[in-house]
Amino acid sequence: MKKMLSGLLCFAMLFSMAACTSTTGTNDTSESQSGEAEISQTEQNGDTITVTDMKGTVEIPANPQRIVDTSGSADELIILEMPFVGSANTSMFDSTTVPEYLQEYFAENNVETVGNYSGSAGDLDLEKIAELEPDLIIMNIRHDNVYDQMCEIAPTVMLDDDISYVNWRGRFQQLGEWFGKEDVVEEWLANYDTQAAEYAEQLKAVTGNETFAVIEDNSVRSGTYYVYSTGGPGELIYDALELPASSGVPEDVWGEEVDAEYFSQIDADHIFYFSDDGTVGDTADLPTWQNLKAVQAGNVYCGVNEQQYDLAYTPNGKLIYMERIVNAILNHQNIDE
Repeated sequence: MKKMLSGLLCFAMLFSMAACTSTTGTNDTSESQSGEAEISQTEQNGDTITVTDMKGTVEIPANPQRIVDTSGSADELIILEMPFVGSANTSMFDSTTVPEYLQEYFAENNVETVGNYSGSAGDLDLEKIAELEPDLIIMNIRHDNVYDQMCEIAPTVMLDDDISYVNWRGRFQQLGEWFGKEDVVEEWLANYDTQAAEYAEQLKAVTGNETFAVIEDNSVRSGTYYVYSTGGPGELIYDALELPASSGVPEDVWGEEVDAEYFSQIDADHIFYFSDDGTVGDTADLPTWQNLKAVQAGNVYCGVNEQQYDLAYTPNGKLIYMERIVNAILNHQNIDE
């Protein structure tokens, strides 16, 4: 650790001009929480711009060429055609594994992995980030504890996003504003909404007003489950695809941790069930599970935890996973088949 910090300090001295220059305290977030980033040219011949992020006002390169993204925004940067050399878009179950749909891009563009954006799969590799010599670092609040070290390496911006990744549209729009590509973001989102509406119409013709629930077998605490609402696959099912939520589905929260007894409150016609191995497993033996309407009707669609976490929270990933969800319902099959 001492060796790593020493290396970082040496790097910071060599590249001291790249340090963060926030004009507000690190705890002053009320103004920036609106998700609206203000962009203005500085007096340095257009070489830099000033943006507003969660921390305050930061001066960054106007045309960065060596971005390191630790915020999980690889999809957005690819869509915006912003070059990045390091990324934390790795599996939450293995911080060295890149999701399959990103592997080709990472290989062709020599993108190095530097940890995991969620903070749940170990620490960021600060030494590797420094070695990549970034001209801009993009991060999120989950790694707030290393913000100062990041600023010693390069200009650093923190997205106005909470720790749930529910506000994916706001995150995407903020990146578009920072890089002057708002039109690209709006066009992409419009196409996304059009595709979602087409899928929703297909499903409505098949399922009508039948209700849905999304349940995850908790990988961390055995015997507990998450019932999703606005997070990840829940957002895709209830918001994008406009499928009706069952009773027992919490409102306006990412999801709720429950035990098996809670299943008695769920009256869904269809259930999406996520687990580490993509099966119902021992949950199938529980009376409260067996009594569920969807279970008795055979309308349970299983998915793999790693897949939904890798795909259901980012723009391109959402498109991929939305199609899988639609196919699961229409073909009456598991999601990750």
